[in-house]
Amino acid sequence: MFCGQVKTQNIPELLSSDPQMPSASDFEELGTAKRKVVRNLAREDRSILTEPAAQCLQSAIDAFEIAEAVSPIGEDQRENMAVYTSAEREREFPAELWQLVHNCERETKPEVGDVLSEIGHLRTAIHPLALFKRLPTSVLYHISKYFKLRGGGYPFQRMSLGGICMLEEACATISRGRIEGAVLSAYGNMNSLDNRLAFTKMGLVRNQAHDDGIVPSMGAASVVMEPLEQVEARNAQPLAVIKRVHSRYSDKMHANSEDWIDFYRQTFADLAGTSPIVICYDNGIAKAGEDEHFAINQFFNNPLTFSYKKYVGYTGQPNNLIDLVFTLLDPSIPLERPVILNGVGSSSGIGAMLFEKRNEAIPLTKKAA
Repeated sequence: MFCGQVKTQNIPELLSSDPQMPSASDFEELGTAKRKVVRNLAREDRSILTEPAAQCLQSAIDAFEIAEAVSPIGEDQRENMAVYTSAEREREFPAELWQLVHNCERETKPEVGDVLSEIGHLRTAIHPLALFKRLPTSVLYHISKYFKLRGGGYPFQRMSLGGICMLEEACATISRGRIEGAVLSAYGNMNSLDNRLAFTKMGLVRNQAHDDGIVPSMGAASVVMEPLEQVEARNAQPLAVIKRVHSRYSDKMHANSEDWIDFYRQTFADLAGTSPIVICYDNGIAKAGEDEHFAINQFFNNPLTFSYKKYVGYTGQPNNLIDLVFTLLDPSIPLERPVILNGVGSSSGIGAMLFEKRNEAIPLTKKAA
């Protein structure tokens, strides 16, 4: 397994920002990533490149640089590598128009001319090519074409459990010999207008007036996976080796301690009473975090735990892959020690992956540290 770059915001910046509106720095960061990637794309692909696709492409490029640091992945192998994605789709609803519709967000009621001008802005933004931007396969298309990966794959829509589900599918498909590897890529922006509004209305956003809930953030991460024998054959050095990964569907918004313990009994019965390192899902919602920690300590005999979202915020769909990348970057987690990474998705279920670090990861940029 080889992992790519992660981009997130820092917690103080997020806590000080408006709880309902994304900041200008969010859009500046997204635009920078898009400009870097677009230089290497064909003209027809530039016109349908979305911000999520640009972010995922940038992180996938980094992942491939690490994977191919010793020797390249051959064209024949790429022909049989799949692509799995879990990314938010680009939405075209200008914040200014939303403010006009919801007069409570403005100091004065808008004039008719203001409303009409914003509607005109919306019409110019909706171009026939925008249809391709809104397809759930947008990110998958760009990654597959850029790296010439022809082994299939599909986009996942499993909320914040998407990363675990992609890892589970890729492991199962690789182990059956149906593909020779896979690229997993995820993107999320909990600072987007609709996400911030929805989570704020549910009382799930932490800010200076409310200390329980998520700290919305934005990020992207990618992983390159190959069979171990294939990696060893080309003398590459994997960052980690996956032992097992499973998910289980549930229609609950949050997993309680009984859900976690029952899942652990089914998935990690051989590890009961031991002390693996556990990477907690713990997205900032106090009660859910308490239940997860209680189950971990009860089942695994008070193991060492880590919670990275307290440092980088909650990104939504890419959170599992981002937790994985930070685990590989964390020097306090020793090599060849069993590590369990937890995941939860609202009305999607719970899951976890057991793996071992094999080599120390080297950040490509300061943003990846």
